Order: sequence, then C-alpha cells, then structure tokens
Amino acid sequence: MDRRIWLLTFAQFAAATGAYAFTGLLARLADDLGVSLATAGQLSAAYALTYALAGPPAAALTARLDRRDLLVAGLALVGVLNLATAAAPDFATVLALRVAAGAAVTLVLPGVAASMLAPAHQRAKAMAMVLAGLTLAFSFGIPLGTVIGGGFGWRACFVFGGAIALVGAVAVRIGLPPLPSTDRGGAGSAARLLRGPILLALATNVIAFTGLFCIAAYLGPIVTAATGIEGGGIGAIQVFIGLGSIAGILLGGRAATAGGRGLPPALMALLAVALAGYPVLLAFPPAPWHAAPLALLVFLGSTALFALAPLMQARLVALAPEDRAVALALSGAMALAGQGLGAALGGAVIASAGLAWTGAAGALLALAGVVAARAAFRAAPSPPAGGRGLG
Repeated sequence: MDRRIWLLTFAQFAAATGAYAFTGLLARLADDLGVSLATAGQLSAAYALTYALAGPPAAALTARLDRRDLLVAGLALVGVLNLATAAAPDFATVLALRVAAGAAVTLVLPGVAASMLAPAHQRAKAMAMVLAGLTLAFSFGIPLGTVIGGGFGWRACFVFGGAIALVGAVAVRIGLPPLPSTDRGGAGSAARLLRGPILLALATNVIAFTGLFCIAAYLGPIVTAATGIEGGGIGAIQVFIGLGSIAGILLGGRAATAGGRGLPPALMALLAVALAGYPVLLAFPPAPWHAAPLALLVFLGSTALFALAPLMQARLVALAPEDRAVALALSGAMALAGQGLGAALGGAVIASAGLAWTGAAGALLALAGVVAARAAFRAAPSPPAGGRGLG
C-alpha cells in the first residue's frame, strides 16, 4: 500500500477534528455567548446541513481540478475559519463561520485522492485507511480538543482545530504529487449518477446510518436506562463506538480487497441483530452488569456500519469512475442525512412508544438494508481486478 495514503488519513483526521473539537465544551460556549445549550447545539447541525446540501454541487463544480490542490485549499480554509471562530465576538458570528466551514470542507475529499493513488485492487483498502482518520478524530483528536478547551477555554478548541487543519494542508502540499483529475464534472454529473446500481448503493448507505442513529443519537439515556450509569461513566461505553469503527474499517478494507461482494448484506444483518438487542436489554430493570452486553451491542453496531462504509465507497467509485468526486460527495451527504433521519425517527419512537423501542425501529430498517445491499452488489458487474494508480 502506498505510504502517501497516510497523509490522506491525516487530512481526514484534521478535517473532522477541526469540525467537532469544540463539542465537548458546548455548555461553556453557550454560557459565554449568552445562548441556550439547545441553540448552541445548532452549530453542529448548521455545519452538517451545509455540507450535506453543498457537497454534491461543489464536487460537480470542482471535479476537473487537481485533487491535491483542492485538498490543500479546503484544509487551509477550514484552518483559517476555525482560527477566526476563536476570535468571534458573538454567537451569530460563530454560527456564520460554522456555515462557512461546512462549505469549505466540501473541498476536502481525501477518499477521491486515495482512489487515484491506489490501484483498483487496493482501492477499498486505501479508502478504508482514509476513513480511519475519522475514527481517530473521534477517538483522540476531539477528546484532546476537549482537554485543551477545559484548560484554556472553548476558544482554544477552535485554535487547536484550526492548527491541525493548517498542518494537514502543509503536509498534503509537501507530501503528495499533483493529482490531475480524470472526472468529467459539470452539471451533468448528478444526472449520470441517477442509475439503479448507484442509487441502490446510496440507499443502502442512508438506511444503515438511519438505523444505527436511532440508537446512537440517544446512547447516553440508553446507557443510563440499561445500567443506571450516569455522567462520565457513559464515556466508558462510548469508547466501544471507536473500537468497533476501527474493527469495521479493517474488516471492510480487507474484505473488499478480497472481493467480498457477499459481505454487505451480512453486515446489514449484523447491524439488525445488534439493534434488536437493545429492546431486549432494556426490558429488564437497570443493573451495572448490563454494561458488558450493552458494550457488545455498541461494538457490533459500530463494526457493521464502518465495515460497510469502505465497501460502499469502493463500489461507488467502480460504478462511476469518471464522476467519483460527486459520487463520494453524495455518499457523505447520505451519511449525514441518515444521521439526522435516525435521530428524528428515534425521537418520534421515544415520544410514541418509549426509549426501548428505538432499537426495534432501527433493526427493521437494517433488515430492509439487507435487501438493498444485496441488490446494490448484484445490479452491475464487479469492479475490475486491476487498474491504474499514480503511485
């Protein structure tokens, strides 16, 4: 595997850390800027919504540009906007800068660069390595930002996130060769992607994220309801999200390299089983010993989702090799849409049937995802066994 892929892993790490390093100090930010916690929480929503809406058209407009130059520009913009946020005088300015950061990060598509550097038979593994940057951000980068912010104030979180992004921009500029695009781009990209196999892959992606986030968006209350654990102890269960994502990325990358076309339906089935375990566990009174089976459910669900991600990304690139940037931007938009839909569905289920039934709703969606995943990988020929790389 080309060692330069690790630079792209760092680019993904830098972008995600710059995006969410402040979230652990959200309450302090809200107090300092004189807004409610719920209002401050819209900073993350505004960032994600901007990316989801702007990502595909931005990818289409920039598809013909050199991928290294776009990565450098995107990371530099994210860095500068984070530093500006650290000096923002009021909440309205912070919100506007988060929207701008959400637009800037649409230029940061390291998965596209990885698919160009790696030969076709190693493409999924390379893209899985890039996705590992996201896992590392949530496991280490964002918690480190929280520690720094705890010592120096919430503005230090944005300084930290901005500095990491700028370091990423410099590292990519020095360490990667020019990556001239082979994409067609333009307004016709979206129309060319509106084909059955691609739509099935995107549908599988949104179903998987929606199903898991029925639970993930309410994991704190679920941990308390199942175990009686509150406060900082919830973090011990959340660690298994990171552990599962690492295991999933390794599994997905290796399986795709070996041509594991039958794995996506199995992963959706595993996700369904994990989600179905929550209502079973929540049917009993809370007890500390429930922490072990709960951690296992969290681990299995995270493993299934993150193993599916590189398989689906590699599938999209194989199905749309000349529109890969737009295809991956659409994949990212579907992931964010799934997170929002899952949180909304989970909230509706809680309001109507109670917390225990969120897992059942997610499991039903995951079962539908088994069908979608099977169809997505049967609808077109397999990706080619070899291909051109730039490394």
